[in-house]
Amino acid sequence: MPALQAETVSVRFGGVVAVDRVSLSVERGAITGLIGPNGAGKTTIFNVFGGLQPPTEGRVLLDGKDITRVKAHTRARKGMARTFQRLEVFGTLSVRDNIRVAAEIRKAWARDRSRPAAVAEELLDRIGLRDVAESRVDAVPTGTARLVELARALATRPSLLLLDEPGSGLDQQETTVLGDLLLDLAAEGMAVLLVEHDVELVMRVCDRVNVLDFGRLIAEGTPAEVQADPAVQAAYLGAEEGDADEDLEEAGVR
Repeated sequence: MPALQAETVSVRFGGVVAVDRVSLSVERGAITGLIGPNGAGKTTIFNVFGGLQPPTEGRVLLDGKDITRVKAHTRARKGMARTFQRLEVFGTLSVRDNIRVAAEIRKAWARDRSRPAAVAEELLDRIGLRDVAESRVDAVPTGTARLVELARALATRPSLLLLDEPGSGLDQQETTVLGDLLLDLAAEGMAVLLVEHDVELVMRVCDRVNVLDFGRLIAEGTPAEVQADPAVQAAYLGAEEGDADEDLEEAGVR
């Protein structure tokens, strides 16, 4: 049973169809990629998964149970955590306190014996944020702030992690570290859904990749299968099929 599943989900804004009957699933212990050009509908369906955007049609299942009308905070308590394309951090708090706030909130609803301070210290080391632990988040580079947001999501001890452009603002070394971390999380059994414009990162870490274009799912498969799909090459890179292979190589995908 998939950890997360969309069944023929559509989202319309007036006469605009942002997502058109999309079905996809996110498996436990795997990283599922969601790619496509700007305006393809990636963030819209991401918000459907997270509970911030109700679908016009279709439904969303979490561990086989219908959560289509379940509020975002309730989904978090069921094991879902997410990051945002537009950074959502507590800018005036330190890196450490951003993480600890999430751990404190989780403890309040879980009512377990977790120690938020210890959770924060563990994640500072795991994400590589120890050197900036005392820095205000609004004073660190954007790439570092994205890692803070990731650490804060992990502080809720999720079983399902939704990541919206986590590689944005990261340099090559940071991107490599991020990819290795995601692989480790999947190996530990976590389900990860990754929306990302860094196609090289997606192809390196994802087990399955879904491709959206104009709100429709045009391809799904392994990274190799998706890379070889002429429709994906043309839609994602804006190339004619005859030129797509060359453009894909220049993008670092082939």
